[in-house]
Amino acid sequence: MNNEYLITFHTHFQALTCMRILEKNGLVKNGSAVIKLIPVPREVSSSCGTAVRLNLKKDIVFDKNYFNEIERDEFFKLGEGGKYIPV
Repeated sequence: MNNEYLITFHTHFQALTCMRILEKNGLVKNGSAVIKLIPVPREVSSSCGTAVRLNLKKDIVFDKNYFNEIERDEFFKLGEGGKYIPV
């Protein structure tokens, strides 16, 4: 089971804020997740932008409510064939 997610934002600042919140809340420190800032993939949006790629360990369950305090655009899960599916 793939546990990779993509979070898109309206601004670069929102993406950076998301990274800080995720790091502060310990997902990265305890090894539960690997997060990375990336350009928004073309298959998700034709506009330029920054996204956060989130790779969770298999035993971590993704919960969108965890991200309520983060201003964001959309969530995607990496599905079969490398396609991003809205969550």
